Amino acid sequence: MSTSPGSAKKRKASDMADTDSDPHRRPEKIPASPKPRSIMDLPPEIVNQIFDHLIPNLPEIDEPAPEAFDKLVREDPWYNFTRRRSALRNLCLVSHFFADLARPYLYHTIAITSEEVLVLLFRTITENPDYCGWTRSLSCHLTLTNSRVVRKTKRCLNKLLPTWREGKGLVFITGYLESLQMRRASTDPDEYYEMAQGILGMTITALYSLETLLLQLPAIDHDRDYFELISCLRITMSYFNTEAGEKCRRSYLSILPEDVRSMIPDRLESAALTPFQHLTTLLLQGDPSVEDPTTLDDDDTDDGDPPEVFGVQTRHYHPLFELLPALTTLEVSTDDGLFTFLDGEEGLTDVFARPTNSFHLSPTRHIYLHSSVADPRNIGRILRHAPDLETLYMNPRRVDSFHRIPPQDAAQADEDCLDQALSKYGKKLKHLDLNWFDCQGSEASIGVGGRLSTLPQLKEVERLCIQLVMLYGDLPAGEHMMHQGRPVADLLPPNLVELTLEDWWWDSLDDFDTFYRWSDKQKKEHFREKEGYRETVLEMMKGLALVAGRNAKPPGHGESKMHKLKRFRFFIRTLPTWLLPGDERGPDADVQELFESVRELFEKAGVEFVVEVDQPLEMEEEMQ
Repeated sequence: MSTSPGSAKKRKASDMADTDSDPHRRPEKIPASPKPRSIMDLPPEIVNQIFDHLIPNLPEIDEPAPEAFDKLVREDPWYNFTRRRSALRNLCLVSHFFADLARPYLYHTIAITSEEVLVLLFRTITENPDYCGWTRSLSCHLTLTNSRVVRKTKRCLNKLLPTWREGKGLVFITGYLESLQMRRASTDPDEYYEMAQGILGMTITALYSLETLLLQLPAIDHDRDYFELISCLRITMSYFNTEAGEKCRRSYLSILPEDVRSMIPDRLESAALTPFQHLTTLLLQGDPSVEDPTTLDDDDTDDGDPPEVFGVQTRHYHPLFELLPALTTLEVSTDDGLFTFLDGEEGLTDVFARPTNSFHLSPTRHIYLHSSVADPRNIGRILRHAPDLETLYMNPRRVDSFHRIPPQDAAQADEDCLDQALSKYGKKLKHLDLNWFDCQGSEASIGVGGRLSTLPQLKEVERLCIQLVMLYGDLPAGEHMMHQGRPVADLLPPNLVELTLEDWWWDSLDDFDTFYRWSDKQKKEHFREKEGYRETVLEMMKGLALVAGRNAKPPGHGESKMHKLKRFRFFIRTLPTWLLPGDERGPDADVQELFESVRELFEKAGVEFVVEVDQPLEMEEEMQ
């Protein structure tokens, strides 16, 4: 029997009344709100978090650009980058809605890996200047003065310039585009040699929100330095300090989306829209495709003589540092070891030349040198030009002939030595990581006796990685100093949280190069010779455990040292010094057992103790 609409309403009213009169009666279940059926139904903040995970991470410095993206394997450093970029690009092709969401993320991190990408990126930002504020990270993996790169850039311009559409803004680029139109038709190499540098310079200038920049620089003296790039950046920076530059900033504002424009207060327009104001991280990468010619035999070089210079000549780029008021982090890969001009050396040009004591790094807080041939004296010069430095990291490149100063008496420190520089300019250091392969004959460039005696004065240092040789001096004097009972805690910064000591002495270099060719008999003989040394080092570490962490003197009972130490790492480079050959369990198991008593002492002190062995030596052991 059917029910009329009127009776249904009466029954519903009656049910409601019954519910009100009987509080124990369960009301009818109200249907839950429908779940989002697509990404468009999600809240904007959730969508942004999803897209954040698609922003690619660039490979670490010194990684060459891939030759073929379609042949990358999962282990390749570029694999993740290319897959995420591809995902963002595909999202831009789904619909206008997705394009508006994904495009800012697509342009967040850009890698220039070919001449075509260089030109296409420049075309994109000139035709769509409203894209310029999205980019935070830009890396150029081309050596712009390489003749092959110059020729390919010209060919790309000849192909793409006719397709250029007139942009809506970026007045300062208009004149440069006109000059490109004229120069691309020239057959004179001097007319188009600087095109690639100019295009990158204009691109960098247009990306006013850029925070991280990687430049691949010439590593050999056959390729000229980036004179045109630096000149372009300086000229455009000067332009923005004029009335015309102020109009350009206003034109930027007119093309920015309303939601972005409303977020820039009037008082910040000048800084927010002026190039280079947000750039905090600069990475200078020596061309990774160029093999170090100083390590090659004469027969392997083109003309029989290696070039005089190998590595980025960082001192030639100091005008670039002066344009970056917010620069806090500088990373250099494969440098030539010199960071200030030599006496009589000319700068980039007469315009860029500076006195030998000029190297603008005063705002810099963190410097990382990868594959460096800087000697201790030049590290000291870096400290002098960056007095507010908090992080100084140097990983050495093995070049036997890197010494540029004649042998000196180690009993007297060089007037420009690293120890004195640390004393004067290292007061704000928090992370110090230094090591070399060989400083024999140049110990005076480190300090008296080749030691860093200033370390206990560096009370801000929390993380330290140092070689034993720089604490005690080279063997046999260093071993004698340890054997006399000089506590290692007295030679270190007092407020360390993490400490790494490398088992390295200058005298170890010859053995280091030949260990993997030794017979078992030679290794056993070497092991017996080092018995006293092993005992001395183990006692030194046990002594450190007794005064570190919870074992340190409590406040009010004299000067407190090593009370903050949480982690101690001992890094072994010379494995045969510590282990006999032939154990079936492998070197790592033996090493851990050898240091077990030391580990127990540090655990009681609340300090993590770690022993690591240089992996290349382990691999050489396995090859025997």
